[in-house]
Amino acid sequence: FKQQVRWEEVQPTRDQWDWSKLDLAMPSATKFGVKTLLSIVTAPAWAREQGVNVEKHGPPASNADYVNFVTELLKRYPGQVHAIEVWNEQNLDREWMSTKGLSAANYVALLRDTYTAIKAVDPGIIVISGALSPTGTGDWVRWADDFEYLDRALAAGMLNYADCVGAHHNG
Repeated sequence: FKQQVRWEEVQPTRDQWDWSKLDLAMPSATKFGVKTLLSIVTAPAWAREQGVNVEKHGPPASNADYVNFVTELLKRYPGQVHAIEVWNEQNLDREWMSTKGLSAANYVALLRDTYTAIKAVDPGIIVISGALSPTGTGDWVRWADDFEYLDRALAAGMLNYADCVGAHHNG
């Protein structure tokens, strides 16, 4: 099953953790032999860039904060996570609000760092790139054309850091 993990809810401050939702879901999946895909999104306000609109979701200022979160999650649920989707719809400004704008290269840097950390913890975990939102022609401010974004991500080396490419089929 796929479970979206909203980082901002699990770690609302650097030193505060609330694993309650996952503490219910993960043992249930294990009990029934269900393989689990976690989609990890929404950096908390403390981890975001200065000067960014935190009412929209977006990446952390430092990839290391996201990597640390994913690593802590894997340590908490050893052997229970079978796949991780690194972000979701990063071609939309409401999901990737950054002072650097929508950037496939910046996303691939986050994917690279996260992939490396996941594989260090458990090489058997499948790493999936964030599924792009099917958009059509975009202005690269509010949204980026999913095909053009994917081309840029591929050029930035995305396939070196993903076992699977995430996709939404609702376009």
